[in-house]
Amino acid sequence: MDKPSWRMRRRIIVATLIFCAGEVIYLTGWGDDTDLASTIANGVLILAGSVIGSYVFGAVWDDRNVMAMRRRRRPDVPYPTEPEE
Repeated sequence: MDKPSWRMRRRIIVATLIFCAGEVIYLTGWGDDTDLASTIANGVLILAGSVIGSYVFGAVWDDRNVMAMRRRRRPDVPYPTEPEE
């Protein structure tokens, strides 16, 4: 059974994390100390944490589903028993 490719998902995740890092770097280095900048920084950090958490949860969920499908496809093999005398 082939697993679906995570290539596109990874690209979106990496792009989002790079955007978040860029925003934090910009606000830290060149941003003004305002309530708006603080709110944006908090939002960006929450977004990064949510993306990482969702990625890990999604990978675990996907692996669990794949393993369940493999178990369902496996034929039942009887266990060998000892001959009775």
